[in-house]
Amino acid sequence: KKGAAQMAFWNRIRRRKEKQKQQETTEILSQDKAGLVDDAKVPDAADEEPVRLSQEELAAEHIIPKGKAEQKRYIHDCCESVKDCDKQISIAKAEYAQVTEYLTDIQKIDRIAGEDRESLLELCKRIQRLLQERNQYKNRTFTITERQMRRFDRYQDDLIDEIKKMYQNEMYQKAIDSDIRHLEAEKAYIRENQREIIERQDFLKKLARGISVLIGSLVILFIILYFNLDSNMTYPYIGTLALAAVAAAVIFTESNKNRYEIAVSDKKYNKAVELLNRTKIKYVNNISVLDYNREKFGVKNAADFENLWGEYCKTKEYERRFRDNTEQLSKSNDSLQRLLDSYGVNDTEVWLVQTYAILDDREMVEIRHDLNQRRQKLREQIKYNTDTKEDYEQHIRKVVEESEFGREILKEVLDK
Repeated sequence: KKGAAQMAFWNRIRRRKEKQKQQETTEILSQDKAGLVDDAKVPDAADEEPVRLSQEELAAEHIIPKGKAEQKRYIHDCCESVKDCDKQISIAKAEYAQVTEYLTDIQKIDRIAGEDRESLLELCKRIQRLLQERNQYKNRTFTITERQMRRFDRYQDDLIDEIKKMYQNEMYQKAIDSDIRHLEAEKAYIRENQREIIERQDFLKKLARGISVLIGSLVILFIILYFNLDSNMTYPYIGTLALAAVAAAVIFTESNKNRYEIAVSDKKYNKAVELLNRTKIKYVNNISVLDYNREKFGVKNAADFENLWGEYCKTKEYERRFRDNTEQLSKSNDSLQRLLDSYGVNDTEVWLVQTYAILDDREMVEIRHDLNQRRQKLREQIKYNTDTKEDYEQHIRKVVEESEFGREILKEVLDK
């Protein structure tokens, strides 16, 4: 039976692997006992190449089916195997034809000579150079984001003017901040000056009350002395009145002066407040303009705006160069394909990414060697599947000839 044959086949493989694993275990244990095991030198099982089966182990095993049901199942399985072999042969032959076509193309390219050869080499050098430049453009790193690029694209004609305006607004903002600090300091100074004037005015009031009390006391004293001692108090009276007049004149003058200074201070304070209010309006408007433009262009300040604009210009220049490079590369590729096509090269497109091989004979030898190895493997695959197919067909014929139901079974299987 085919199932029994397959089971025996896999049992042999399993026993072989178990035997190999047991040998490896024995070797490791012997090294442990001798103290010679080095963990760094133990091969990793994942890195080992899998054990390949020999041709004898890969050879199909056949059985002698008995009974109509067994014979039918056996012929059906053999026919399925023949179909699988045919499929693999077809795939391998198609790949073989393609590899052969590649080798033929290499021969055709090698036969290109004269001016066409010079043109071919020049085109390949140009394509290589353009590809290197293209990789450099792709590997460029910029601090500006794609979103920032698209945002600047909408205003690319006005960016320089907008940067200048932002610098001017920031300088104007510094001037406004300075004016606000100056006016706040002026207000504080005026308030302090008014406080001092008020203190002086209060002092004059207290002085006036004190002098009034003193003069009143002197007048009472003089009256008492006049009636009790019968003294002449004319001069003391005159002196007291003169003192009172001088004191009153000084106090009145200083009081008027203080009132004038307070009035002037109030005017200065009101002026400072008006200027401060106007400056605050300028502050709010200028800050609003700055915040709006920063949000509009996605920048932190004018310096950041200028740096991003520089990155934007570099990026736009690289994009332009990349487009030019793409256009030149496309033209060079078309020219190379036309030249190769004129010499009958079948697959011209594959050579667009293998121009290095056309320029370097050693690379071409490597490609040719690789293709020959691939052809050899394909020949082996075709031969194996052809031999296996013939083997299955031979056994099908044998069963059909030896069984009394052979032809009937074969017809039923083929009709399906």
